[in-house]
Amino acid sequence: MSTLGQKIKEARTRRKMRGEDLGTMVGRTKATISKIENDELEGSPDPQILIRIADALDAPEILIHHCETCPVRQHVFLKYFPDLNNIRRGPAVIAGRLRKEMIEAAEALDRLGERFSDADFRARPDYQDVFEREMEQVVDVKRGIEILEFELMLSGLHSREDLRRVEERQQRKCEDHGHHVPRTGTEG
Repeated sequence: MSTLGQKIKEARTRRKMRGEDLGTMVGRTKATISKIENDELEGSPDPQILIRIADALDAPEILIHHCETCPVRQHVFLKYFPDLNNIRRGPAVIAGRLRKEMIEAAEALDRLGERFSDADFRARPDYQDVFEREMEQVVDVKRGIEILEFELMLSGLHSREDLRRVEERQQRKCEDHGHHVPRTGTEG
């Protein structure tokens, strides 16, 4: 398993950033950044510095690693909340859950579509309840996608940059077909 310092160094290298530049961004010297990356600090780095480093490097996996290796979490928190030890995760598990949520969301959208096709669908007495219940299922998909993306980064399989490239490819595909063209700041 990688150390916290290794995670930080990997993220900095991936961003093609010098230790000096990272130090400037987070208010620390190059020497301090080097000590952090080489795990030479006495104790853990200050959590506020870790947050700044993770933000500067756009690397949430740094904070995740810190939380997962935190002795308080390992020896205290999980003893008081043992159910947290049994949470199954991993990209395959989350992808399976997301697929189920997407199927349920598609069914919910079918039911909403039927309602929306009524001439005066909002006048039905149960419209708001039906709308909220069905839309909850649709919103679950959005959350599921965010969880999958987070798990892909947490597992180290993909970086935030990998996910951005996928989104950019999809955006270009949509634009090529005349859909979802982003607005510019000059449009009124």
